[in-house]
Amino acid sequence: MKEEPLFYEEQKFTQWWLWLLLLAPIVILFYTLVKPILEDPNQGNGNFSFSLIPSNDFWISLGLMLVVLILFILLKLKTTLSQDYIQVSFYPFFTKKWNWSEINTAEIVTYGFVGYGIRLSLKYGTVYNIKGNQGLAIHLKNGKKLMVGTQKPEELANVIKNK
Repeated sequence: MKEEPLFYEEQKFTQWWLWLLLLAPIVILFYTLVKPILEDPNQGNGNFSFSLIPSNDFWISLGLMLVVLILFILLKLKTTLSQDYIQVSFYPFFTKKWNWSEINTAEIVTYGFVGYGIRLSLKYGTVYNIKGNQGLAIHLKNGKKLMVGTQKPEELANVIKNK
């Protein structure tokens, strides 16, 4: 029988400005494809030409942009606390687990902007962050530090306090 977690959180990138930055180049790329049709002076006299043969550069650019877009759609930061461990998963890249016996301290902190994704910080060690400025700061007994961003700081603090 699988143990029920004490805390579970799943975060995704939902910032509107980030999606605008990801989608704008795709829209601009398609505009460059249809621009010659829209500006063709022969269309006024009924001569419509729809010969769209994109260059290889177009397909390479579109492919790269779509890969990045799909990656951001798939990215999830999952945090699980159980009676025995803390587990962090940055899907689809990795999952890491630390037993409570390996942890020296764990506390909720408010931090300045450290960036999104996986970052290295002098103050917090390895930072896993999707959004916001609150997270679980963990100091391991081996001296390593890490920070996991959270959107549920009160709930997480209650779980840690009762642990």
